[in-house]
Amino acid sequence: MRLTEKRPDLKLPAHLKRARGAADWDRLAPFAFGAGIIAAGAVLSRIRPTALDLPDATPRKSRGSGPISRLIAWTRDGADHVAPENMSAQLGRSLILAGTAMLAARVLDELAGRDD
Repeated sequence: MRLTEKRPDLKLPAHLKRARGAADWDRLAPFAFGAGIIAAGAVLSRIRPTALDLPDATPRKSRGSGPISRLIAWTRDGADHVAPENMSAQLGRSLILAGTAMLAARVLDELAGRDD
């Protein structure tokens, strides 16, 4: 018997073949993960533990005497208005945006007919 006569069996064993529902899961998984990310973000934006509270931007001496110090104080006070009060709320908003972007991308892929 020569080596070329006996070829290896390259077929996958039955227990390693993909299940029929696996293709459906590949299509639905981004929707499930996107919804999970949005839910986690909603929970984080609602629950605001005090351990994640950010300190006030205003120091003990709020205004300086010179023009540069006043400009710095004015900038600091302006940034305080847009800065989050609690870090978990900011993380929650970021997760909600990321989950929404993931869902939107997947919906557009489905509408365009892309399979990957």
